Amino acid sequence: MSYLFLRLLVALTLWSGAGWTAASAASSVAADTLSLSDNGTPPTLQGRTMQWLENGRTATATDALAAPFQAVESNQAIALDERNTLWIKLRLIRPAGSTGRWILNIPQPYLDHAVLFELQDGAWYPQTAGDTYAQRHWTMRGLYPEFELRLPPGQATDVLLQIRNFKPLPLPLRLAPTNYREGQRMMEFITLGLLFGLVLTLAILSLMRYAEFRNIPDLGAALYSVLIALTLAQFNGILNALLWPDSPMWADYANSVLPAVATGVALLFGRHLYSLHTHFRWFDRVLYGLGWAALVSITGYVVLDRAIADTVSGSIILLGTASGLLATWLNWRTGSTLGPWLLWTYTPQFAMALWMTLEAGGYLPTFWPMRYVLTLTVAASVPALVYALGRATHDRNEIAARAEHLPTQDALTGLLTSNAFETHLRDAYERAISHREPVALVLVTVVNHDHIRQTMGDPVAEQCLLRAVIKLHRVLRDVDPAARVGSAQFALLLEGMGSRQVLTERLVKLVASGLIPLQGLQPEVTLQFQAACVLLQENPIAPDNALRELAEVLAGISPRTRRPIRFLEPVPTQVASLHSALST
Repeated sequence: MSYLFLRLLVALTLWSGAGWTAASAASSVAADTLSLSDNGTPPTLQGRTMQWLENGRTATATDALAAPFQAVESNQAIALDERNTLWIKLRLIRPAGSTGRWILNIPQPYLDHAVLFELQDGAWYPQTAGDTYAQRHWTMRGLYPEFELRLPPGQATDVLLQIRNFKPLPLPLRLAPTNYREGQRMMEFITLGLLFGLVLTLAILSLMRYAEFRNIPDLGAALYSVLIALTLAQFNGILNALLWPDSPMWADYANSVLPAVATGVALLFGRHLYSLHTHFRWFDRVLYGLGWAALVSITGYVVLDRAIADTVSGSIILLGTASGLLATWLNWRTGSTLGPWLLWTYTPQFAMALWMTLEAGGYLPTFWPMRYVLTLTVAASVPALVYALGRATHDRNEIAARAEHLPTQDALTGLLTSNAFETHLRDAYERAISHREPVALVLVTVVNHDHIRQTMGDPVAEQCLLRAVIKLHRVLRDVDPAARVGSAQFALLLEGMGSRQVLTERLVKLVASGLIPLQGLQPEVTLQFQAACVLLQENPIAPDNALRELAEVLAGISPRTRRPIRFLEPVPTQVASLHSALST
């Protein structure tokens, strides 16, 4: 499934990035007029664009048109803050006779303010978008700002973009025909829908596991999955478009708050999952502190300047992601079988987060499709963690089950003890007497076990005993009780054995499997099985005497016999003489 998502994201990146690749400086200067013909390829807006960074927020479109625009490299983050405004000027022309419509979009879901100004009949007509506007005020509702160009055919026209944001931000621009843009939207919705559907399905799976096992960490996994889904949906503009389209203030701040909350929960959840306190107590405290610091950092947006609060929160998120990667590596070093899988999951996630941080700081060129790659890497952590939790829960449940069954299970073989087996024997005896249910009682012994112990030692003898148990399970069903009743003796209850022939055929397989030399032991060792049997529906022996009488049958079998399987015959009935009281 992850491979399918990767292919969809690659296709989305290649398709939605058509016309993105930077051209040479001579052909990509935005001061030149860009032709938007019906049959031509979409022109690129990367490389260099005409920009003017206003030191304030008071200029109108008319003022900006007369401003000193300069050709600036557009593949770097723009130094925006709460006091300035970026103006971008594009000169476009739709050739005479062209009928197609064009869309200008900015694939940045977390952009505060974007307005497109077009000059028509001597007046500027604005189109608005951005987080600080309710979606009903957007000219085109969507995941990120989009504007429909209304260009008169055959006439070169200047359009102005007014951009505001509280922090530096890469600013990719794309031009595409309307029909082509519809295909891009469909690809985005399908890919993101599949991705979030998978994450939410894992959240439901965690809730189902909690309902079955009542394991509190499963609730944590469900909460983590939901938070990751919400964070990625906000990161890609889905929540702003669908969940709170009329709450511009929360839509604006959610881009900063949700990643911090998700990081804090992920660190606390991973700390519990890894149990690093057993080997790395100091680092466990670091994870605990970073988790709560990420959660507390959201209060900075109330008491601090937003830019400062965002810097603090972003630093904690980046440090927390690096710490989570280190915690995964330490968990792998302690011998966890899940460590490599989790390490492969978190390494690209940290790399993508570091890339986008450096990109926002202007240290790396802008590559806006990286947002989709980051979405995939973060979403991939959900199935990895849920799977790891499932494995850990399964192992813990097995340990708890073993501890619970210790009073009724043999410590070496895991079979029932004699007392526990007697309970099953009494139930089988009652069913055989009352309902004539076919049940066979079998006593099996490993004849050469003492010889193996004397010649090869106790460790080899115990290993052979465990191999014998494995061979016994091949003739047993899950519903058939089995117990260890002696040092090398085993009692079996086989349900549904209606005839001696069927039982003999099954025990012959057991005897034959014992004659196969055991692998890994030198010199070669074989197991000599002998069995004494009774069909309780034919010979209903009382449970108190059944095992004793079968043991007597085994005692009478020679170790070198060619008939290792014997049946306990019923006691012959004596004919009683009838005397009538009248004949005397």
